[in-house]
Amino acid sequence: MFWTMIKVTALPDQMNFEVAAGETLLEAALRSGVPFAHACGGRAKCSTCRVWVLDGVEGCPNRNRDESLMAERLRLADEVRLACQLKPEGELRVRRLVLDETDLIITSQLLSSAETRSGESKQVAVFFSDVADFTKLSEQLSPYDVMYLLNRYFAQVGDIIERNGGFIDNFIGDGLMAIFGIDDQRDAPLRAVNAAIQTVATVDRLKPFFASMYGIDFDIRIGLHYGEAVIGTLGFGGNQRLTAVGNVVNLASRIEAANKDAGTRLLISEALHGQIADKVEVGDFVRVRLRGTCERTSLFEVIRLKPECDAELNARQPREAIRHAGRRWVRAFPEDELQPHERRILDFEDYDVVVVRGTDSYCAFNNACPHLHLPFYERRKPAEVKTLNLPHTESTITSDHGLVCRWHQSCFDLFSGEIRNWAQLQQDGTAPGYEHTGDISKNPTRLTVYPCRIQDGCLWIGLD
Repeated sequence: MFWTMIKVTALPDQMNFEVAAGETLLEAALRSGVPFAHACGGRAKCSTCRVWVLDGVEGCPNRNRDESLMAERLRLADEVRLACQLKPEGELRVRRLVLDETDLIITSQLLSSAETRSGESKQVAVFFSDVADFTKLSEQLSPYDVMYLLNRYFAQVGDIIERNGGFIDNFIGDGLMAIFGIDDQRDAPLRAVNAAIQTVATVDRLKPFFASMYGIDFDIRIGLHYGEAVIGTLGFGGNQRLTAVGNVVNLASRIEAANKDAGTRLLISEALHGQIADKVEVGDFVRVRLRGTCERTSLFEVIRLKPECDAELNARQPREAIRHAGRRWVRAFPEDELQPHERRILDFEDYDVVVVRGTDSYCAFNNACPHLHLPFYERRKPAEVKTLNLPHTESTITSDHGLVCRWHQSCFDLFSGEIRNWAQLQQDGTAPGYEHTGDISKNPTRLTVYPCRIQDGCLWIGLD
């Protein structure tokens, strides 16, 4: 029987070999002496045999199940194929992507996490922020206070970015870089702008706190750009991270820096503005020559989303509420969603409510210390808060249903809200480390607690 042989050219080896019908690309390459890596023995359990199909991708059949699983895990581009599974149906020119022992180690590290990617081109929005006059600010404060201030700011902004579908790429000193569109979200440009607007608003709410605590004027600058970047995992060993590489990243950083000369807080590029022009209100625009570029470009100062767009993007799903015994009861969540000794923070328009489940009861209370007006608990998950290395990260709950404030160790009764033990204060009535807040010894305010009840398998909270 006559079998048609298919010609393959392999780079960077500059070697030609032939693949027989029914034979995989890896089998043919090894038979012909082309050194394809294949750490798992050609069973699609690794990606070390992967190749980039430079010419002839139309002669490649669809991925089989095993190859599809690996491709989905590593987000491999359509042109990247596993040689151990690919059975060519036409001539190919390919490039081996794993060439030596270093590549083998890198590939092994990539396979250790489902969140890694081996490199793919995406249209993304890149978010850069920086603290204004950070050098001057850091000279005014102790290193401990600088770290506390930055972590408190990053905790707030990180939550905003993640709620808007963004990915935090890196914290660079006082700067932050985030990427929107990694998973091909169609509205990534709008969500990036929305996150930036919400970040500016959050900083405005933080300003009075930082002013009273440290006597500083805290502010930030944000730059956004939209364009093509390569998304992939960079690093080695245990120091890998998903990041974006490309000119879009460099320009976003320079747009952020342009705020200083323009006297603005939030600037976006012309490319990004073209994606969302009908959805935002622009205060002004500037023509600048960004560092490292030859031509002038337009940057737009975004003020807010247009009302109809804001209502659609940021609409809150109203919670079901009923009137009972003179009080408004709001349905929180199904009873089985919270296990004993777990807690959850519920976001209401004017305040946050902490819900704690005990062995046989629930407690709910306002997430604001009644004296310093700081949160008892961060809204993020405990594991995420731990990585932020914040001071005073946890208020504690005693076995007899007492809440010990993380800021000044006052203890409140979780059922009545009454004070069991008053704050550990200094002689002048200030809390240690929070002298800027003044004398709080004459303000023994009780904790705001809310009644809880179970009905129809759900927890209901009485708010007013």
